[in-house]
Amino acid sequence: MTAGQSNSQPVRPPHRRWIAWAVLGLAALITLLHGRAVNYGLFMDDYAHYRQLRECGWSLGELADACRLELVGGVIDIWWLPECTLRFFRPVSFGLMKLTYTLSDWSPVAAHVVSLCWHLAACTLLMLLLRRLGARRGLSFGVAALFALHPGHVATVQWIASQTELIVTTLLLASLLCYAEFRGWPNGDGVSVERSPRARWTWGVAGVTLFAFALGCRENAIMLPFVVLTAEPLVRRQWRRPALFMYAILGITAGVYLGVRSYYLGGAALPPRPYIIPPTDPDFFRFALDKACYYMMGEFLLVPAVPLGGLAYLRDHPLLFYGSASLLILTIAMLFWTNRRRVAGWLGPACLLGFMAPVLPAFESPHHLYLPGVGWAILAMLLVEKIAGVSHEVPARSVRWREPLSGAIVITSGLVFGVTTHFFGLSLDTAQAVEDRVVEEIATAPRPVEDGDTLYIANLPMIAHYTQLAVEERTGKRDLRVVALTWSPRLLGMTAPCELTQVDERTIDVRVAENSYFSGPSGLLVEQSAGKPLAEVLAGPLTHEHFSVEVLEMNADGVSALHFAFERPICQTGMHLFWGSQSRWAYQVPPERDGKWN
Repeated sequence: MTAGQSNSQPVRPPHRRWIAWAVLGLAALITLLHGRAVNYGLFMDDYAHYRQLRECGWSLGELADACRLELVGGVIDIWWLPECTLRFFRPVSFGLMKLTYTLSDWSPVAAHVVSLCWHLAACTLLMLLLRRLGARRGLSFGVAALFALHPGHVATVQWIASQTELIVTTLLLASLLCYAEFRGWPNGDGVSVERSPRARWTWGVAGVTLFAFALGCRENAIMLPFVVLTAEPLVRRQWRRPALFMYAILGITAGVYLGVRSYYLGGAALPPRPYIIPPTDPDFFRFALDKACYYMMGEFLLVPAVPLGGLAYLRDHPLLFYGSASLLILTIAMLFWTNRRRVAGWLGPACLLGFMAPVLPAFESPHHLYLPGVGWAILAMLLVEKIAGVSHEVPARSVRWREPLSGAIVITSGLVFGVTTHFFGLSLDTAQAVEDRVVEEIATAPRPVEDGDTLYIANLPMIAHYTQLAVEERTGKRDLRVVALTWSPRLLGMTAPCELTQVDERTIDVRVAENSYFSGPSGLLVEQSAGKPLAEVLAGPLTHEHFSVEVLEMNADGVSALHFAFERPICQTGMHLFWGSQSRWAYQVPPERDGKWN
């Protein structure tokens, strides 16, 4: 029986004991795979959020002002990139994060625990949504468990900065469930649901309220009305006028949000390239389409979403990329067509593509997979039902013999997910360890840094972008200025021989034997920021506030030698020079006139 049929039955409350055991099972899985994040501390963007939340007040304006990332020119100076500050309007999620820090005496451990709790809440609500869409108990729990273990969600769950994604997903799932009650979507037995008018309006108001809060958490929440609208043709014609009224309220809520956001941010506040590709860019449509394909591969094939370099790699392998994407699109189309008379058949693709759409113009990031993962979960439920032949439309006697197959599919997938998630987590461990080592060497340098000092760092790992805030948090010093002379060619530090030559007290040369500077993702970042080839960007003149740069050696792969000429002696009081190599993360160069450091 479908949602469009007129027969209906009273709602049967979910089995509370089953839900309790299911929540305990989800909590155990989350603790097993993500529990180590409790000891991670702060990492990258966390330092900026931690500082800004600590300094801001509780008003809407102050919380809105705290939602920013001063990527270049704020936390670090980079001579080859223009200044850039990313601004967002996420006062609800940032207010909840500030509340967590305040109640825990500003403990990162508490923030990580709360992230795990938000993830558990999202998984639980997803399980209830799948049950509401027709999945049997075991399958709804199994798919929710896969969502809890999904390798693409590692960074979202284990990185405090992505807590906004966990919060908005939880609120939107709750809003979806409320709207399902308001419109009478079919329950777990595949029958339409009857509610009294008063109960319907209660659920409707709750859904709009949750939607409004979700809008204050992340920008992609604005897609919820479009997502629920896709199921409208399958719902009974009763209560169409109240439904239109509810859509109008959702639209007004979204309009008010856009107005308030524009007021506090001074307009759309869209970041520049490469952080976002504007619609006017000639490459916009291809980039958005490729990003959608890439993210679908991340959801269904567990391909890691690597910032800046991941999509470029796949574009260099078009047969693998577009071939895999085509198979996924055909599978999704098949699931939609075979389930076109069910709300789940429409809601799965709508959640996957709808919640993905707002982030398609932005650069690749793994936390973008979390909210669209709701659509993945619905489609995964439909795929398992299709393979195993279990659904509410199949007679109970037949399902009894087919449920072990669906269980085997989920368990096998869970083992693959668990192992992959473990290794994805190890990569996050390594990244945080690199940042910690860089900060440790700078904080314990023989010549200590003092308030207001300038730190010049050559071969800085890109992952240690927030060195300034991390060192200040570690040492208690303030107003440090960090200037990156070069990023290490590899994301996590130097892997090839390199050389620093101090020509005199004001000039240095840096050389690398392999993996040239500005190669790979860093070169792509420079080209996308400037909108022109690397050779044109480095053609000169290259100057910074207190030094100039000359390219000594360059080839098709990148730059292998650079010459820096400073206005003042490099290692005078208030200035420090740090050097990264194969053996040291940030070696403090002593104030000598001549010499080499390898």
